[in-house]
Amino acid sequence: MTHLGRFTPPPRQVVLYGVPVAEALDQELNRLGAARIVFVTNSSLAQSGGLADTVTAALGTRAVSRVIGIGAHSPRRDVIRIADALREHRADAVVGFGGGSVCDATKVAGLALANAVSTLDGITSLRAPAPHTKAPVVPFVAIPTTLSAGEFTCYAGVTDERIQRKELFWHAAAAPDIVILDAAMTVATPARLWFGTGIRALDHAVETWCSINVSPMVEATSLHALRLLVPALRACQQDESALAPRLEALIGAWLSIQGVATGVDLGASHGIGHMLGGTAGMPHGETSCVMLPHVLRYNSAVNAERQASLAAAMGSPEIAAADILQALVASLGLPGRLRDANVPRDLLPRIADESMRDMWIPTNPRPLTESAQVLALLEAAW
Repeated sequence: MTHLGRFTPPPRQVVLYGVPVAEALDQELNRLGAARIVFVTNSSLAQSGGLADTVTAALGTRAVSRVIGIGAHSPRRDVIRIADALREHRADAVVGFGGGSVCDATKVAGLALANAVSTLDGITSLRAPAPHTKAPVVPFVAIPTTLSAGEFTCYAGVTDERIQRKELFWHAAAAPDIVILDAAMTVATPARLWFGTGIRALDHAVETWCSINVSPMVEATSLHALRLLVPALRACQQDESALAPRLEALIGAWLSIQGVATGVDLGASHGIGHMLGGTAGMPHGETSCVMLPHVLRYNSAVNAERQASLAAAMGSPEIAAADILQALVASLGLPGRLRDANVPRDLLPRIADESMRDMWIPTNPRPLTESAQVLALLEAAW
C-alpha cells in the first residue's frame, strides 16, 4: 500500500480527562496565573444551578464577570457580549461551560477582542485569513457538556441573526487552550442533546475514515472513536447517571474530531447537514442522525470495503454500517427522518441547491455534481 499525503498537527492544547472540574480549573488557572476570569454559559445551565455553581465556586473571586444566555448556533450579538466583557474587565482568561454554541461564540469573541471588533458588522472582517486577523490573546478554557467536540478544532460556526445565515470562521489559534473533560459536568445535558451530539461524533469518525484524504493517524483515531462511542452511548441510555460511560463518550468524541482538527475533508452528511441546520433549523446532531445512513448507502458503490471496517469497529461486522447507525438512532429515540424533525418537504429543493455551495459536497467520496443528486438523498431521508 502506498501512502502519500500531508499531515497538519492538531491545535496545541492541554486536555484533562477524568479530573474533577474544580481540581482541573484550580490547577490550570494557577499555571496560567489568571486572576480576572470571564465565565460564559447558556441560560439552561445557569438556571439549573448545581453544575454551573460548581464551576463558579471553583473560580471563586477570580471570576470578574458572567456572560449568561448564549443562544443556539452562536448569534453574533452574543459574540459581541462576550468580547465586550473581556475588554471591559481586562480579562486574563475566559472559561466557557456548555456545548458547541458556547464554545464557538467564545472562540470568535477572542478573535473580536484581539482585532478590536465591537459591532455586528465588524464580525465579518474576522473571516479574513491571517495575518489580517490577529490571534486571540486571552486564554480560553472549555468545559464541554455535549459530544459535539468543537472544542478541539479551530473552526467556529456563528449565525448572523439579521439574515439567518450560519457562517464558518477559522483561525489557527482559535481553539481553546485548555479542555476539561469531566463526565459529572454532563449529567444535566438533556438526553436528546447528549445522544444527538453523540451521533454527530460518530459522523465525524465515519466521514473522516471514509475521506478522500484520510491520514494514517486519523484512520486510527476514527476507528477507535467508534469502538468507544457506540457501547458508551448504549450504556448511557441504560443508566443516564453513570459517569464511566459518559467519560468514555467524551473521549470517543475527542478522538472522532481529530480528522477535522487536522485538515481531513468530510463528505455529504456534513455538507447537507450544514444547510439543514442553517435553513431548516435542525440541530446538527440530528442532521447526522437522518443523513449519515443515506450518505453511506450512496457512497457504498465506491467505498464498500471501508464501510465494512466501520461495521466491524461498531461491533457488528455482519450488518451494513448504515443499518447499524440507523438502528442506533432509533434505539436512542432520535429522529430518523427529516419529517420527524419538522423539515417541510417543500424546503428540500432549496436545501439541495444551497448544499452545492458547501465546502464538503465536492469532497464527498462519490461525486455529487448536481443539486438533483442531493435532492434525491433528501427525498429518501424525508
